[in-house]
Amino acid sequence: MPCIPKLVIAGPECPAAPAPNPSGSAVHTWRGCDRTIVATGHTESGVHWMHWPKLGAFAFALGADFVTAFPLPGVPSDLIEEIYERGVLPMALQALGLEALHSSGLLLPRGVLGLFATSETGKSTFAYELAKRGYTQWADDSVLFDTGAKDPTSFRLPFRVRAHGAFGQSPRIGSQSPARAANTPQRAPVYALCLLERQNGQAGPLVHIEELSKGDAFVSLLTHAHCFNPHDCERRERMIQYYLELTARVPVLRMRFRAALAELPTVLDALEEALEDGGAFQAPL
Repeated sequence: MPCIPKLVIAGPECPAAPAPNPSGSAVHTWRGCDRTIVATGHTESGVHWMHWPKLGAFAFALGADFVTAFPLPGVPSDLIEEIYERGVLPMALQALGLEALHSSGLLLPRGVLGLFATSETGKSTFAYELAKRGYTQWADDSVLFDTGAKDPTSFRLPFRVRAHGAFGQSPRIGSQSPARAANTPQRAPVYALCLLERQNGQAGPLVHIEELSKGDAFVSLLTHAHCFNPHDCERRERMIQYYLELTARVPVLRMRFRAALAELPTVLDALEEALEDGGAFQAPL
């Protein structure tokens, strides 16, 4: 198991380093769906920083077993903890040598299924609804990979369940998934990965599942991979090499679907059937 850094919240007497200019050449910027800045990251004197506008900053260093949070005045600690779990911890572990995919995850009998997509596609909703069918939810927003394992392997990260309103239902936020086995392992083999893509309108099939070519799979995974510092050429090369090896050994599917709440059970049925067939993907519905 990797060392999961603990969160330490600094007091008001310990201010964070100033946030960098987002346009700086050594600054990485994360943006939301509306293109507004969600966070910025940079490294200074061996310390990695992530600044979240109007919320605070987080710092971590190679070899340290903790991440220090510097919340802005009035920001509640539970919000800082959620940002740490969802946004900071995967980036910290990626910066320190592991790989993480922007993905929800489920533990199936044959291993971990990662559901990856752009934000607000519905990956958290899919994971939540499939967990209600008896699967164990493995991850909500980030699937972590063990880069040192002989075979593709995922580590389980702490997470809070969030089923967003991607299908028109009310969002759900909590700390437990609908089905979680008491003996859930902390690491498991990676069985398959699935890219989720929403179709707008009523044209086309309700759901279509196919296996991507190795080239398309690699591009899709790299597009959704967490990367703390893309300006670090050596680290970026290791990341690229890992995803090349992953796509050579793990099937990557693409599921295109119409996002309608009434049709969600049928879409879930199709995904379950495709996975149970072990590669015999069904025709479009």
